[in-house]
Amino acid sequence: MNTVIIGNGIVALSIAFRLLQRAGASDRIIVVGPKARPGSATLAAAAMLNSFAEIDAGGLESELDLFRFEMSHLATRMWPKFELELIEAAGDRLPHGCSKCLGCAGGGCFDSGTYVVNNAAADDLDDENFDAILQALDDFNEQHALVSPSDIPNYNPEQHCRASRAVYIHNEGWFNPRLMLEKIDALLARDARVEFVDEAADRLLSEQGRIVAVQTDSGLRVSGDDYVLASGASLTDVLARSALDLGIQRIFYGVGVSLEIRSPDHPHQKCIRTPNRGLACGLYSAPFFTEPDRPNDHILIGASNFISPTPYPYGRLVSVESLMRGAMEQINRNFYRADLVRVNVGWRPTSQDTYPLIGRTAIANLVIAGGTKRDGFHMAPLLSQQVADILHGEPVDERLAWFAPDRKPIRSLTRQAAIDKALRHQVSAAYQHGFTPAKGPQLEQMKRMYREELERLHDGVGATDWGIPPEMLDMYRYGHAVMR
Repeated sequence: MNTVIIGNGIVALSIAFRLLQRAGASDRIIVVGPKARPGSATLAAAAMLNSFAEIDAGGLESELDLFRFEMSHLATRMWPKFELELIEAAGDRLPHGCSKCLGCAGGGCFDSGTYVVNNAAADDLDDENFDAILQALDDFNEQHALVSPSDIPNYNPEQHCRASRAVYIHNEGWFNPRLMLEKIDALLARDARVEFVDEAADRLLSEQGRIVAVQTDSGLRVSGDDYVLASGASLTDVLARSALDLGIQRIFYGVGVSLEIRSPDHPHQKCIRTPNRGLACGLYSAPFFTEPDRPNDHILIGASNFISPTPYPYGRLVSVESLMRGAMEQINRNFYRADLVRVNVGWRPTSQDTYPLIGRTAIANLVIAGGTKRDGFHMAPLLSQQVADILHGEPVDERLAWFAPDRKPIRSLTRQAAIDKALRHQVSAAYQHGFTPAKGPQLEQMKRMYREELERLHDGVGATDWGIPPEMLDMYRYGHAVMR
């Protein structure tokens, strides 16, 4: 059996690894994707394994959202074993940065421990989300401890941004995603059954209701038996050029910026972050291990987010400035002395309804794994196992059908709930970017203006009995999100 995997980010490579674990002597796995990985969401990630720290107020009320959280929580628990399997498979091909790695038991690029701080740098949406995190930690009996913010290592914010509350979540950690990609690249390359095609996929070619080849930008045709489309944010563009009658909802480019800094005098020991806020994942700072026998003084700061219908190759100055200022004011004011090592730009694959697309399509030999938003790295051990099971005809959780690639967009929000949520996030985002209302009714007037505009937008797209996800407002506003 020959399987062609379109994409070479963490999800695609993890699928290749899972298939290799089950492959016979004559099986072949072909990975199609440019080695440079432009716009890679993986390379811009802090690779945080955060499930509870990402919870929003009201985010676990539906059966669908509970299942998505269950998947996230399970993926976190799968990472230690998955990492050890990767190390064992890589053997003497481990990259230098991983040469002394012992997995989660040995530190290095993989460690656990996340502090979530509740500060006053935005608005009281932070308080609601922090309370939701605490409630979920109790409900799921997850190990955690309320701590004094003053006891958090390397936490030294400006006084006006200091936290009033903090919680330490023991089992939520991070990786260096660049080392992880090097590791999986190396272990796959050592096996003769794996082939890499260093080109971008242009389109899928079909005949008589089946995919027969992938055509690359140069015109090269790559053929196989089964095809897995896991190309991240470019997934819709590949399908559009393929002219397949699948009716799969659009995947957008969730453009995010992160900063790698070097802080020799103030290195991180653990991840420090805020709750989700203002249409994004809040502010975070995570240790960024580079290689053994060197000081662990690199830190990744993130992350910004805006949704685009097309690739966006650069980081906006407002995003870079906001992250720099946030790191110095809300994490450690001594970061003003840190070195700026790298500005990363990644395209998070975000579906129109913001839920993942996982499973077989109406074309029997085409499987899609996409729409993972900012959870692709985190979910890789689980998603790769599920896709491998699907390809091998083995049973998977029947609830995974909720995320079928050819489903209609899920409308999980009522109109009123969506408008209320969008209003809360827009105001939160304004406060994050320095908004200070004048004395008097300015704040109430602004909220009323926002609400009226949101009502008009919903009316304009026919959203009378359903609501637009807050992240997708601009895509509906400018006609990029098309109703089905």
